[in-house]
Amino acid sequence: MKKLISVLLPLMLVGTAFAEEAISYASMPLMTKGLIVTAGGLAGVFLVLILFFIVIKLMQKVLK
Repeated sequence: MKKLISVLLPLMLVGTAFAEEAISYASMPLMTKGLIVTAGGLAGVFLVLILFFIVIKLMQKVLK
């Protein structure tokens, strides 16, 4: 669980940093905005994969 928190915490901090600078986000070039959105999407995909992995491992322990 500590490993998961150590992975997710930086992602949350980056998200809040972008939320605080919403005004400067409007002035960013389109390519930069696309890269930020793509990185956020990939982070979401990996988060779902990590959660699936955790659930599978927990189910394996429960069914033993």
